[in-house]
Amino acid sequence: MNLIDTNVILRYLIGEEASTPGVFELFDRLIRNKEKVECPVIVFFQIIFVLKSFYKIKISKIRNIMQDLLNIPGFYVPQKPVLASTLDIWEKHCGDIVDAYIVALSTSERGRKIYSMDKGLDKMTNLRVNLS
Repeated sequence: MNLIDTNVILRYLIGEEASTPGVFELFDRLIRNKEKVECPVIVFFQIIFVLKSFYKIKISKIRNIMQDLLNIPGFYVPQKPVLASTLDIWEKHCGDIVDAYIVALSTSERGRKIYSMDKGLDKMTNLRVNLS
């Protein structure tokens, strides 16, 4: 399975079809499940960072955009259920996306605690172990 990079996904998401028709042809194949690509988790987070910081898109809209991306049949991301949960936690608490990911990981496998000094995590979960 081929890998896909942030810039290709962003071109699709922001609608630059005129300048990059090959991107839209690729996504058409992915949507029809005629081709599969793998999006590394780090790329997934980089897309969120760019949408939020550069394009100034609100968290609720980013969550919807990224959820739609996860639902494309030919678009594979490792830990898809954890990432979907991450988006939900992030939207609900409007905290840091990485904190939301850690919380989603901890709740995906029962019994996992989070060693952290970040009291902001307490708004998202009761699984933080305070080290201070």
